[in-house]
Amino acid sequence: MAVDELKITTAEHKSRIEKIQKQLRRERIEALYLTNSTRILYTTGFAHIPTERPLAAVIPKEEQPFFIAPYLEYDHIRQECPIAGEVLTYPDYPGKVHPMRLFARFLAQKGLASSKIATDSMEGASGGYGYRGPALPDLMRRAKFIAGRDIVDNMRLIKSRQEIRLLRESAKWSELAHNILLENTRAGLHDTMVAIKSSYDALARMLRKLGQSYVQMKIALSPVVVGFRGQVGANSAIPHAVYTKNKIRRGDVLVTEAGVEVGGYTSELERTLVVGKPSSRAERCFETMLNAQNAALKEFRPGVRCSKIDEAADESIKDSALKEGLRHHAGHGIGLDGHEPPWLDPGDRTVMREGMVFSCEPGLYFPGYAGFRHSDTVVITKKGMDFITRYPRELEELTV
Repeated sequence: MAVDELKITTAEHKSRIEKIQKQLRRERIEALYLTNSTRILYTTGFAHIPTERPLAAVIPKEEQPFFIAPYLEYDHIRQECPIAGEVLTYPDYPGKVHPMRLFARFLAQKGLASSKIATDSMEGASGGYGYRGPALPDLMRRAKFIAGRDIVDNMRLIKSRQEIRLLRESAKWSELAHNILLENTRAGLHDTMVAIKSSYDALARMLRKLGQSYVQMKIALSPVVVGFRGQVGANSAIPHAVYTKNKIRRGDVLVTEAGVEVGGYTSELERTLVVGKPSSRAERCFETMLNAQNAALKEFRPGVRCSKIDEAADESIKDSALKEGLRHHAGHGIGLDGHEPPWLDPGDRTVMREGMVFSCEPGLYFPGYAGFRHSDTVVITKKGMDFITRYPRELEELTV
């Protein structure tokens, strides 16, 4: 990867395409038809905003990938995706002729009318934004469509050196953002105001340092997000809270999140804070949560089933009263998506392999009181694991 380029290289995207084409030829599939924006980004490097207008990247078993897209995306694809071959366009959705009928016509023109086609959407479109339309297989009855999302998703399980580098870069700036959050956090302020100021300050510092080497690949108001997302005081007991009406008060337990998107990849860093001197109850819950995370972290290594991580975290909690605070599994895969397979869950028997990247985040939640969760991003190495996020985890260092 070039020193001045914080995104996946064109060469790596070409390598991914070649791997897909080898699998297509091996399984006698003529083409892979993709509609999901993350899968399109992973395979081709093209980042776009999915809307009601259908868009597809098609990877034939031999030829260069081509796109079928609304006309408004034509110049975007030409500018951002050097590996794209032909770009076939339609005027707009719903149009005088529905786009999916034009998709069927375009695929026939490319010699795929009677072919075996793998796809991540039997509808032919990613959907959303109120999209409605005929299913592509109903318009191409001579073709055979088969489920194909695992062709890409299985490749995404093992991260390349470039992907891990981007995740480490993300973590570096997430740690800075979290430091700024701690500096800005105090009783009497609304968590949203603290988050907006901290995110802005961290973004400004990052852009001053990285300059034009930084590339934002995903649509967001800011590629730097640090704050509490409503996980303040009693509301911290709601793992996926959205907001709170209350300002930060002394004695509150806060659960933070810090994420910075770099080249499409975002690491995950979360911490539990206490405002003012922690109570004995807060200390006990915090230490139990931290013990659970430590127990889980000890189990990360090649050859271990994902279910073992969750089991280790649960077994570390001896107090039955505190065990009632368990609300979710111990973590998940992470990369282009904030949550992606495999899952650190009793029902996931995936065996860990070198290059897999996970969040490790066993949490405890007590309705009406508080929630306690740290989350770190880790990568599986040859002999064990390595932290991608490196940030203080002890209560003394996380008392505001």
